[in-house]
Amino acid sequence: PRRIVVIGDLHMGVGRDDTGAWHATEDFRWDDELAAFLRALAAESDTTDLILNGDTFELWPESEDACAHSDLTLGCTETEALAQLDRVLSAHGPAIDALASFARAGSNRIVVVPGDHDAALLWPALRSRVEQALGAPGARITVSTTGDWDSADGQVHVEHGHQIGDRDSRYAAWPKPFLERGGETYLERPWGAQVAGAFLDWQETLYPVVDNFADEGAGVALAVGADGLTELGRDTPQYLRYLLFRMPWQQFRVDLDAGDVEAPTWDLAAVRAEGPAFLDASFADDDPFKSAAEETRSDGRLDALMAQLTDDELTAVCDYRASLRRARRRFERYLTQNDPRGPPVRECPRVAESRGGQFDYFWRTRDRVYGDAIAAADARRSSNLSPIAIFVHGHTHLVDWRQRVLQMTRLGREVIVDGFSPVRNALTPVVINGGAWQRTITPVQFGRLQAVHGMSDVELLTTLQPEHLAPCYSFVQVEAYAETPERPAIRYWRQTENGQWALASACGRQPTLASR
Repeated sequence: PRRIVVIGDLHMGVGRDDTGAWHATEDFRWDDELAAFLRALAAESDTTDLILNGDTFELWPESEDACAHSDLTLGCTETEALAQLDRVLSAHGPAIDALASFARAGSNRIVVVPGDHDAALLWPALRSRVEQALGAPGARITVSTTGDWDSADGQVHVEHGHQIGDRDSRYAAWPKPFLERGGETYLERPWGAQVAGAFLDWQETLYPVVDNFADEGAGVALAVGADGLTELGRDTPQYLRYLLFRMPWQQFRVDLDAGDVEAPTWDLAAVRAEGPAFLDASFADDDPFKSAAEETRSDGRLDALMAQLTDDELTAVCDYRASLRRARRRFERYLTQNDPRGPPVRECPRVAESRGGQFDYFWRTRDRVYGDAIAAADARRSSNLSPIAIFVHGHTHLVDWRQRVLQMTRLGREVIVDGFSPVRNALTPVVINGGAWQRTITPVQFGRLQAVHGMSDVELLTTLQPEHLAPCYSFVQVEAYAETPERPAIRYWRQTENGQWALASACGRQPTLASR
């Protein structure tokens, strides 16, 4: 039996500049904290599988000119990506040494699962370079070539999460994220990177914590709200689509109301009749991107986007609007990512036969997304593995409390419900997101800092540095088991008020502008 620990989204970048200051785009400033964390883990158990679950390395170049091509679907070549990896490994020598030391202790192992930002690790040269840098006896260090990881018995499945659903970071042929052009092989650039990559890099030079928000889209919206639309211009509809479909479903409390509710049927003909107004109505009045959406609709730039949306996409937006409306009307605040004190959005029109309280199950889209992800994982795995009992993912940077899949015959499908709710006839698997091994901030925490210091959005965004954020890093832990895994736990490596570091079951810290 082996303990399993999953961390992800470290985003180790290019480190410091020639003056010794951190690059504005460097998110991983925590080499010492990682080394101490790994020592604490090893002290608890030296029979651990440590899974680095995607985006361990920031291999998307920070320069607009790097790996730039007239064909926006093309990213770096293998040579260019290897040069970027070498810069990252050199910049984070202490962290790399700490990982190597952990892998040498007892019978520990480290598996690196590629994510969207370090998909280039699937090139043989980069994979070899990482395994070499983290060198340990035997097969103690491996980079997954399948783009995911399964425990020996198959009951624990880990993947980064960028391939789940129709996310903007999805690669067409994962785990082969490459394109051939003119006899050369390039890394594919997902559509989200095409739309927002350079803009996010530019924003981060102005606002160093813009991508430390859990969920990242919240930071983008705040920055756009602070700067206005000057930098977006004609690309605003694509940014709107980018933000609209970054839906952090884990922020909502799912209450099955004793299992007696069904999903409504949205009147998609009426939705389409609303035209582009449907899109800006999908942003709450207090959403920083609301004004951008309204302005873009008024000059006709949303017409084409509205016409492109499929019925499934419209249904997803309607489900999301209904769940957001419900959370805000019920003042549900169990996760601070979603502040229910703001005005609720309007619900989409329903067909007549699904009106009424018995049709108030609004999480069908989340059910489909995660159900499809689990089914896809099972389909590509060896048939001699046990069914998935625990499905661990990341990517969104927002901790996702335990969810279970249960069978509801009435709906004729598996649906996912939150672990806090009464769950009847619960079956496996449990779906869990450990968030990012990073310092993060939520919009509510951002608002509280504003209130304390009397700052505008742009003033606080300009002032905040990653070091100001709460000193705690989340991860998933599955205890060693002989036959059946226990429920996984979210744990934190956190600094206490007196400056000591310890493993804990909660973060319990808030961002502060005081120096740490």
